[in-house]
Amino acid sequence: MAKLCRCVKLNDRFDAQVFTFTLPKSIVREFSPDVFSTEIVYGYHKWNVSFIKSERHLGAYLKLLTSTPGLSCRVDYAFTMLNKDHFTRNESFMEKNCDFNDDKLTHGRKTFIGIQDLSNRNFMQDSGEFLVELEMRSIVSTFEYDLAVPKEAYSRHYINEKLETPYFSFGVFDWSVSLFSPNGAHYTEGKTAVQLNRHTSFHHLCNVKYEIALGEEDIYQTGQITQTLDTSGVGDPLIVAATIFELSQGRMVVPVKVTMTSVVLVSEVTMDALGQSRNRAHCYDRDKQAWMLEGDTSGKHLSFRLYYTDISHVPRKFTRFVCWNVSIIPSAGSIVGSNTSKAVKALDGPFTKYYVQQDLDEGFVMHTDIPVETVS
Repeated sequence: MAKLCRCVKLNDRFDAQVFTFTLPKSIVREFSPDVFSTEIVYGYHKWNVSFIKSERHLGAYLKLLTSTPGLSCRVDYAFTMLNKDHFTRNESFMEKNCDFNDDKLTHGRKTFIGIQDLSNRNFMQDSGEFLVELEMRSIVSTFEYDLAVPKEAYSRHYINEKLETPYFSFGVFDWSVSLFSPNGAHYTEGKTAVQLNRHTSFHHLCNVKYEIALGEEDIYQTGQITQTLDTSGVGDPLIVAATIFELSQGRMVVPVKVTMTSVVLVSEVTMDALGQSRNRAHCYDRDKQAWMLEGDTSGKHLSFRLYYTDISHVPRKFTRFVCWNVSIIPSAGSIVGSNTSKAVKALDGPFTKYYVQQDLDEGFVMHTDIPVETVS
C-alpha cells in the first residue's frame, strides 16, 4: 500500500495541496504487486493514487472517486519521486488542465520512472522506502446538463412544476439545480427562479460558493454566489429576467452549467464568553466527532481554545488532519470590534492540525482582535 504520511496546504492563489506517500521497498522486486493508496480529499472530491509496474517502468496514476454523469473536474497535478541525495535529482512529471469525468476517471503516465533507476540513482530512503509527492492545484468542478422543457408547458392549463437536474456529487454531498416560475406565474410569463438544492447531510449548516450559467453560450450568468444553506438544504432562489422558453431559445431544453467552488460545514454555537461557567460550547463535525470551544477573556483581546473531545477515537497508527476556521457573529446591540454588522474571523485562520490518538487534547488557541471590554 502507498501510505499517506504528510498533507500540506500551500495557501496560495492556486489552492495547491501536496500529499506525500511512502512506497514499500518491495516495489523493485520482480513479482511485487502494484501499489494503491487509500482515498484522499482535494477540491472537495475524493481521489486515490496507484503505482503500476510494467516490465521496465513504474507508472503513476491519479483517479477521481466521486464522479457522476455530467460532472467534470479540471485540475493540474504533478508526481515527484524524491531523491535521497538532492532535490535536483528528483524525477517528476506534470499534467495541466486534465479533465477527469465519468468517461475518463484516471490520468497518469506509465513511464513515470525506470525500475532500475529506483535503486541505481539512490531514490531509496534510509528507512528502505520510497517517497513520492503528489501536488494538486487549480481545480475547477463543473456540472452540465440539458434540462428538458416538456411540450405540455406551452399550454395555459399546464401545472407549474419545478424543472430539476439529476443529482451530482460535490463535497461529499448530492446537489441539484431547479428552475421554476416565481409567484406561480406561467412559464411563458415573467421571470425564472434558479435554485441550488442540497440533498444529503442535513445535520449542519453549510457555506457554499458557486456560479450558474443558463442557456446556449451561457447567455445568463450569475457570477460567483456565496450562500449559507440551512438544514433543509435549500438555498435562496435567484431571479433571472427571462422566461424558461427564452432561455431555451426554442430548443425545448435549457442548458444548465454549475461551477462549484467550495462547500464548508458550519456548526453554530452560543456561549457567554464572560461567564466562567457558561464559556464553553459543544459541537460535532461531519464524522460525528465531538469538539468543545472555550472562550477566554483573561487577556486584552478575546481568544478561544478548541478541544478535540473525541481524540481518543482516532485509530491507532493513524493521523487525522483537520482544517477549520472560527467566526464571531455579533448579537443585536453588542459591539464587536469596530464593525457591528459583520462576523469577525479569528486571526491567522484558517487553522490546521494533525491529531493522533491520546487520552486528552491540550487544546488549540485562536486569538482575535476584539478587545475584551467591548464584549457584553
